[in-house]
Amino acid sequence: MRFRSVEVLILTFPGERVEPLAVEALRGVVEMGDVTLLDVVFVSRDPHGDLRVLEFADGGELFGFSDVEVAGRDLLNDEDIAIVAETLEAGSSAVVIAYENTWVRRVSEAIGEAGGQVALNVLIPSETADDALRAVEEADRTRGNR
Repeated sequence: MRFRSVEVLILTFPGERVEPLAVEALRGVVEMGDVTLLDVVFVSRDPHGDLRVLEFADGGELFGFSDVEVAGRDLLNDEDIAIVAETLEAGSSAVVIAYENTWVRRVSEAIGEAGGQVALNVLIPSETADDALRAVEEADRTRGNR
């Protein structure tokens, strides 16, 4: 059985479009085969606070996401979007992305063929990882290592 690591990422931006630099970075990891975008939903609030929600297939290009490959799996639901909508400020937008870490599936398939299995997959919050790395760097500096 193959292991799928599927996560949801919420990116927020001022204004009603996603910055081209962010789209290019996302396109890059998709084209490298490291990530498969399974579902993408755009949420925006105009300056008056009116909410607009668009599925990728209905308006990806309106948010600057033309030429980005999305598998179109409809994994995100109304509850997911409501969470984003509750916190989105007027005059800003968000893109909600369900994605598979495709590289994890490829590695887990190879491990399975070798008789092994993925026994555990844990997501460490970015703040916790950053704090731990800073602590290691500080300890290295204190010891005189660089």
